Amino acid sequence: MAEDRKDFRVVIGLVLRYGVVTSFVVVALGSALLFLEGQTGYARLGTAEQLFGARDRSLIGLSPLLSGVASGKPYAVIDLGLMVLLATPVARVAISTVLFWREGRYAFVAITLTVLAVLLGSMFIVAPLLS
Repeated sequence: MAEDRKDFRVVIGLVLRYGVVTSFVVVALGSALLFLEGQTGYARLGTAEQLFGARDRSLIGLSPLLSGVASGKPYAVIDLGLMVLLATPVARVAISTVLFWREGRYAFVAITLTVLAVLLGSMFIVAPLLS
C-alpha cells in the first residue's frame, strides 16, 4: 500500500513537471520567434497591440492554432505553450482517475471523475458560451 502511494505521487509529480517544462520550452520558443521576426505572424493584424485589440474570431480554435504552429507563427507557438500549460492539470486529474481505479479506491474515482467533468465542462461548454 505504501509503495502504491509513492508510485502515485511519482507519476503525478512527473505529469506536472513535464507539463510545466514543456509549456515553458514552447512559450520560450514562440517568444524567441517573436523577438527574431518582430511580428506576431498574423500580417493583417500587425503588431502585438493590434492583435490584442482585434476581435477577429477566425484565430480562435484548434485548427487555426495548429495551422499557425505549422506555419511557424510566433503567437501560435506561444498559444500552443499556454494550451499545454492549461492541459497539464486536466491531465493530472485524468491520470489520477486511472491510478485510483488501479488501486481500487472507487470513491476517489468518482470524485476525480466529477472534477474532470467540471474542468472539461468549464473549458468546452461554459467558456464558449461566455465569449
